[in-house]
Order: sequence, then C-alpha cells, then structure tokens
Amino acid sequence: MKLLVFSILFNILGYLSYSQSVGIGTNLPDTSAKLEIYSERQGLLIPRLNNSQRNSITNPALGLMIYNISIQCLEIFNGKQWMSNCANTTQFKSCKEIKLALPNSVDGVYLIDLDSTGPNPPVECQCDMTTDGGGWTLVLNYLHKGFTEPQLNIRTNNFPLLSSNTLGVDESGTSYWGHLSNSFMSQLKFTELHFLGKTSAHGRLMNFKTSQPSIVSYFKSGTGNCNGINTGFTPLAGHSTSLPASTDVYTSNRGNLAMTDAPFNFTCTYHWNIKAFQNGGYRWEVDDLLCGNCCTIPNTSGNIKDTHHQIWIR
Repeated sequence: MKLLVFSILFNILGYLSYSQSVGIGTNLPDTSAKLEIYSERQGLLIPRLNNSQRNSITNPALGLMIYNISIQCLEIFNGKQWMSNCANTTQFKSCKEIKLALPNSVDGVYLIDLDSTGPNPPVECQCDMTTDGGGWTLVLNYLHKGFTEPQLNIRTNNFPLLSSNTLGVDESGTSYWGHLSNSFMSQLKFTELHFLGKTSAHGRLMNFKTSQPSIVSYFKSGTGNCNGINTGFTPLAGHSTSLPASTDVYTSNRGNLAMTDAPFNFTCTYHWNIKAFQNGGYRWEVDDLLCGNCCTIPNTSGNIKDTHHQIWIR
C-alpha cells in the first residue's frame, strides 16, 4: 500500500514538473494554474499555525501562506513581513481591540493599523493576551546586560518587540530594544499602564498596573510626572517590590525620557531607572540602589547588574 501511494505521488510530482497544468478532480485544469483542485464538497486545507509557530519559521519564502489561528486570518509573507487578509476588513488599532474581537488570541506579534483607512501602513507590535485578561501592547523594552552602557532607542514610528526574558541577555541595538517617543505615544488610545521589571541585584519582581490619568498624560506628552502612583496602582501576580508603594520622589517634565529617567523612586533606597544620569553616572535599577550611597558620592557602578524593564499599555 505504501509503495502504491508513493508511486502515485511520484507520478503527480513528475507531471507537475513537466506539464503546463495538473488537475485533481478535473480533467480540464485552468491553463493559468500549475495545479487546480476541483471539489463541490471539500476545501483545500493549508497549514494552521499560531503566532509563535509562525514566528519560528526560518527564512520564510516570498509568497509563503498559512492560516493564523491566533488572529483567525489568512497570512502571506511578502518578503519582509507577514500580511493578513484581515487588514482590509477589520483593521484593528491595538492589541486590546484584537483581544476583544478574538478572545482566543494568544501572546505574540500582531499587525495593527493605527490610522485605520489613513495613509500609514500597518505596523507590528508585541501583544500580551494573557496578563490580567490580556490586550496589552508593549511600548518599552530594555533587556540590559551588566557592565555595558548602550544608548537608548527612542522610537517614532515602530514598536519594540519581545524576544527574551532572561537576565544577562544583551538586546541593545536590536529590534527588541527601545521605547516609544511622546509623539508616537500620543497617537495611541490607552487608559492603563503595566510596569514589569526585574534585576540580578535581588529576587523581587515588579509587576503592577495603574490607570492614573495624569501618568498616562505624562507618558504621552512628556510634561508632568508620576505623582500618585504610590497609591494609585494595582499589584499583579508575583509583585513583590517596594516600589511603587514607597515612592516619595517624582522626576518631572522629562519629555521623551519620561518613562526612563527616574519617573518614580524612593530616596536613596529604591529606584526605577533606565540609563538615568544621576550624580555623575548612569543608572539601571529596578527597586534597588546599585552603587552604595549614590545620594552623596558619584555613581560609577550603576550599570553593573543585569536588568529588564518593560512597560505595556492597554
């Protein structure tokens, strides 16, 4: 039986190689098609992959086609990115819209269209479809390796993506590194912020959300501060850091550095810093103080620990 099936497949493939057209279910295949399959009761079933499985495809070929079960859409690779047939009909503007429309959506990279029918093309973004009901869009991601001092990446028209959560990995200079500018943030409609952070300095996890309107406004405009975050936050699973509850210092009016330059700290003890320049040095900190008494001496070792800072919006 196996030999018979192999023989049939061999003959079909050989015919495909040398004939103009091959028909399955028809003796008159269309001459414009290499292969035509005719049926009145059955369809053609192509590979069905979720986002993670799709993203694991190495060097996808131009024109490669799958059905994406994460977003329930047909997708074709155009040589640079996966394009969905849903873009012209649904045009989701955020991860939250996708989650509301497609409740079974899983974590991964999605295409969203910020201006709907406007001139700007869809862009890729990282969606967390699990945490606290899902629908979160990643707007800041810095996985920093200790003893390095890379530059920040302020993004004006694209989102950082997510690759690793392992402390010690150096993602500087990659598509995973960076945060959105004020002008880009102001184009997004959101009412919640999700902070996630960890460091090799200790085992505490920062994992909380806030819906304080003044903080949302600060990250959009760069004007204002995070005042009120110490009481206006909700801890999420595993949250164990002293911040933001202990916050007593808020850096103000930092423009495009609003999310990175000490937005909320507890004096000389606990800090949220992403390459924040203070007291003569740069600081990468998550609920800690890495350089001794940085309040009174120059900071020369604020980058020695591995850190991971993330901010999501919804």
